[in-house]
Amino acid sequence: MRLAPRALAGVVLAAGLAGAAGPASGEGGEFARGVHGGRAYRLFVPPAGPGPLPLIVALHGCWQTPEDFALGTRLNEAATERGALVLYPAQGPRQNASRCWNWLEPAGPRSGGGEVAEILSLIGRVRKEHAHRVDAGRVLAVGFSAGGFMAVNLACAAPDLVAGVGVVSGGPYRCGLGAAGAVQCMRGRVDGTASATACRGAMGRNPHALRVSLWHGAEDPVVSPRNLDALVTMFARLAGMASGVTDLREGALHSVYRDGRGRPVIEAWLVRSVGHAWSGGDPRGTHTAPWGPNTTDLMLDFLLSR
Repeated sequence: MRLAPRALAGVVLAAGLAGAAGPASGEGGEFARGVHGGRAYRLFVPPAGPGPLPLIVALHGCWQTPEDFALGTRLNEAATERGALVLYPAQGPRQNASRCWNWLEPAGPRSGGGEVAEILSLIGRVRKEHAHRVDAGRVLAVGFSAGGFMAVNLACAAPDLVAGVGVVSGGPYRCGLGAAGAVQCMRGRVDGTASATACRGAMGRNPHALRVSLWHGAEDPVVSPRNLDALVTMFARLAGMASGVTDLREGALHSVYRDGRGRPVIEAWLVRSVGHAWSGGDPRGTHTAPWGPNTTDLMLDFLLSR
């Protein structure tokens, strides 16, 4: 699955180009605004139904907003169909001029501060306020680009909380520190084995088994597809797996790694003819490739399967 690195389209930190879209909501659900510790967020709560329900923490990419991300991914509609809450933390221009999550901060996520701690605090608030509806054992972190890098940070920082990770156009844990290191990481200078070691060190102890869905456009000019290989290596080593099986599915290279009982634990999608985008997304949202496999449905089906 390894490809040659793509040229970087400007010095953009796991970025997008620009633009925003209107609000999005699943039919019959509530898409509410809130602020926690000075950080804005959106929370989608599906129509009343049997609980407890999974909680999906959705982290947008650069230049995006929660509303734009919800629209482009159709996460709220998918959450309505499956019965899940979706939390969209918002990164503002005060924290980053391009609205990128600062996944590359030199300080580690267990330093007691920073954006990882803020997001974890927000998750804690939602779990407390919706305790009767949230399944504490099914918290998923999914993200695009900078949000994908941050989703990996959350998994390494909170192994007892995060049960599943979905990453689109992201990269492995602490592959680059500071702006210069981040650019090298995005260009494809990554080491999945080193990232696995760093993540294991951040976890502090053996976590529960993670289920992981990893996606990358084969023509991504912003984050090199080599990051997909490194992510697979990182999570496979954390799970103690050596190899997976790769085939062609929906026009993409699809790899699956299974545990000793034959259960799928890690999947990876290298999507042809897609760049820095969410495959199968709504064209009204930014950074979507409507013609590719439906990332949202396939990712959630994998992460939420039992």
